[in-house]
Amino acid sequence: MITFRSATLLLAAAATLCAQLPTPDRQPDTQALVLPLRTLLRNSPAAESVRAQVSTLLDRADALRDAGQIGEMRRVLANAVTLFQGQSWGPEQEFAWSLALRPDRAVTEPASPLIVRLSQFYSCPYKPSGALELRASLASAGSGNEPVRPLGVYPISTRDWIDQPFGFEASLEGVAEGAYQLRVELLDGGAAIATVASPIEVVRGILSGRARIEQRLARIPGHESTKATVRNPYVLAETIDTGRRHPTQADFGIPFTPQPVVYDFQAGVRQSAELLKALEAGRDPLWRARGDHERHYWFEQAREMMPYRVYVPEKWDGRSKLPMVFILHGATRDDNFYFDRDGHILTKLAEQHGYLVVCPFGYRPTGGWGASAMMSGGEMDWARLRQTQWSEQDALNVYDLVTKEYPIDTSRVYLFGHSMGGTGAWYFGQKFRERWAAVVSSAAAISKPEAIPYERLKDVPLMVVVGDKDPLAAGVRATIKSAREHGLNPEYVEVPGATHETIVALIEPRVFDFFDRHVKK
Repeated sequence: MITFRSATLLLAAAATLCAQLPTPDRQPDTQALVLPLRTLLRNSPAAESVRAQVSTLLDRADALRDAGQIGEMRRVLANAVTLFQGQSWGPEQEFAWSLALRPDRAVTEPASPLIVRLSQFYSCPYKPSGALELRASLASAGSGNEPVRPLGVYPISTRDWIDQPFGFEASLEGVAEGAYQLRVELLDGGAAIATVASPIEVVRGILSGRARIEQRLARIPGHESTKATVRNPYVLAETIDTGRRHPTQADFGIPFTPQPVVYDFQAGVRQSAELLKALEAGRDPLWRARGDHERHYWFEQAREMMPYRVYVPEKWDGRSKLPMVFILHGATRDDNFYFDRDGHILTKLAEQHGYLVVCPFGYRPTGGWGASAMMSGGEMDWARLRQTQWSEQDALNVYDLVTKEYPIDTSRVYLFGHSMGGTGAWYFGQKFRERWAAVVSSAAAISKPEAIPYERLKDVPLMVVVGDKDPLAAGVRATIKSAREHGLNPEYVEVPGATHETIVALIEPRVFDFFDRHVKK
């Protein structure tokens, strides 16, 4: 039953989401278009005629995706976004959404020329009334995007930017280190008709310093784990510049505390220098370190450097075996999210209870921890299947790294996941049941609860939690019902007044108490 208060909250949330819908200048990826549209279709106060048009467009987008026509799919989704924004879909809107700005390097140095190409996701019928020009500039990466520096105006002679993208070169000499937005305006007869932007990070030494870093590391035997963190900003810059990863929250995750950049390359380079200096002096600041720290390793299968976050109690004596909590984060988040939120309650509880806590990244923020394949019956395209498989493998790699570095009490290893991670907890709980002394799934409404192999969880202590104000609460209750029908008796906690977000801080003290009560025999 939907109460007046919950309906009001849904409408307010929908209005907020509508105001935050993607705009063409930021070149949102396809997933960033689909998710808010589906949410608004369920909850938006928009007119029924608009909702009907959007529903039809989403159905068409699904068919285009299945047919592999991704450019056309993007055109259809952009049309749906403009309808929810109360705008008409005309040639200029279609043209603006078609634009794609592609710097050769998104992470670069002031001395390196900036080479950029303007392309299109799809062709469109816009016909300019005059001569086309491109005006490029740098703006700050902050919320205001204040202008920093004009880069030039470039006349355009070609029109088919799919077959022949328009390229230009600009100088960054004298530009200070930091995060920027590269902004390009398309001018038709001198009048601006469309704007497109792309993030740019300017970091001294990020390109020219890599070879020197490798030379110094080669002279140091061992310490491979800390060496990975030394290499991380340089390898990450290369990964972004080759297009395997993009400097957006879709690839890095939404941080708990808003920030203008998804990764601070300047801080990363400084940390690399400090760690390398310590290794050359015969010290390893990260190996079996206490406290809160982010680590990295080379994921050979994916050919990328992966982060993971670890907290080790300050009171640990350096020898005793540690109980461990393995955390799977929710969709759109990263390995840092649960460490940074709610006044760092997670690390405070870990210190209080004496637990090592670790959270892997899971390859991508929406990787799914391998559970996606189980819940879909394996029916997904190869790219999504590979992503969810690598998400699972990344978690397993981190598990192995931590258990080899630290002395872990294997009778007290626990699994906790929230939202997408809660679904992952069901999946990891049964697939690797021999590892866990207890499992907690939070706010995870399983779309196909019948797909869970419940018989593999019969000997695993299990807690399931959700807030009664969580839109997923009904789905969680359905999953509990299914689990009990299959012979499980999980401890079920429904927190009054808790939402999908607030449940985490409210339930974590009880989660640690639950773990304290269970030791694997």
